[in-house]
Amino acid sequence: MTTADLHIHTNYSDGKNRPEEILEMVKEKQLNAFSITDHDNIGGYLHLKDIIGKDDPELIPGVELSAGQGNEDIHILGYFFDPASDELTSALKQFRDKRNQRGAEMLNKLKVQGINIPLELVIEFAGRSAIGRPNIADALVKTGAVNNFSEAFDRYIGYGCPAYVSKFNITPREAIELIHRAKGLAILAHPGIAGAGQHIDEFIGFGLDGIEAYHPMHNSRLQNNYKKYAVKKGILFTGGSDFHGRQGKHGQIGSVSLPDDMLTLMKERS
Repeated sequence: MTTADLHIHTNYSDGKNRPEEILEMVKEKQLNAFSITDHDNIGGYLHLKDIIGKDDPELIPGVELSAGQGNEDIHILGYFFDPASDELTSALKQFRDKRNQRGAEMLNKLKVQGINIPLELVIEFAGRSAIGRPNIADALVKTGAVNNFSEAFDRYIGYGCPAYVSKFNITPREAIELIHRAKGLAILAHPGIAGAGQHIDEFIGFGLDGIEAYHPMHNSRLQNNYKKYAVKKGILFTGGSDFHGRQGKHGQIGSVSLPDDMLTLMKERS
């Protein structure tokens, strides 16, 4: 029985929903366990941890770290870490500060293009999260600079576009080691996206604990291949919906989840 969704985003990063709303959705789907894996932020997890009840589904500490390798965007999921880790808390704050700085730089580039987006509006869209490109896209739509969310990326803030600014990233090795020093498990997120899977063996050499086999962007063939590869290499495989609450953005909560026996194995190895 597959009853754990270990990849969910809230409005503490680029998700649309508040942590309380996520909990209600998880309960509606009758999941046994779930993880809030916001980008470079554990605020959503901490928020829920303080209010979750003993009869609610199990909440597992989670985070999704943005890492870079060359021109590639690599995401490393962390689970079962110590949320009180001073080093992790400090690093996540630094990452968010860099994201906000990047957002301001992108707004300056838009201004050069003749588009003046108030920083206050972007901050309003960002809410509890650091500024990300989706927040700038929302502001572009709101001000009428573009007709829709996709056009914002295609014309202005997508890779190679006039207002794009590269994201501050640590290396995948640094991300893995940061999670380990916080006593957590490091998992390569959605290896089937953007060629991340080609680095699995290299990352195992850095101590990678597993790969995310179950993901909305992985078809059944990819899922099976990643599961078999994980078993062959003696590492974990995980899974989740990558829910953001945005139309067309990955899966719905519970649509992609993890077998209970693998969740048990994750706990044994953490």
